[in-house]
Amino acid sequence: MAAASTTETNKEIVTRWWSEFWGELNPDVVDELAAEDIRWYYPLVGEVRGREEVKKRIIGYKERFPEGGFELTDELIAEGDRVVALWEGGGTHTGRSWELPIGSLPEASGEKVQYTGTTVFTVQDGNITEEYGQADYLEAMQQLGLIELQSQ
Repeated sequence: MAAASTTETNKEIVTRWWSEFWGELNPDVVDELAAEDIRWYYPLVGEVRGREEVKKRIIGYKERFPEGGFELTDELIAEGDRVVALWEGGGTHTGRSWELPIGSLPEASGEKVQYTGTTVFTVQDGNITEEYGQADYLEAMQQLGLIELQSQ
């Protein structure tokens, strides 16, 4: 019975993280729910470790997409210390410029982006120790005008 309880608690932690960190773009929740040495990784923007670096990532996103945000699109899946989330989100680039490995957006470009992804969280002792995500970056970069697909 303890395993189900732990699984449900882990899902509650991830739900709150998602709502506050990604939904509200609020970095303050990091100190409460993340392990000090949290590993955070998304291929487009790379890997960081530690609470302060994770906060910088969400602050940077909010500076570029001030009204942006992300929401869960399905029930969380959990087993053991892992929780999987399916999500969708984006926003309009009305903030500071954004340098990416495949191009850049000038300040307040007005480009809109909406994309989906999957994130796997590891939760141990009530703290998120890892957030590892994959997103439809091809779609996002196309929407932002950073790449153009060739027509067939």
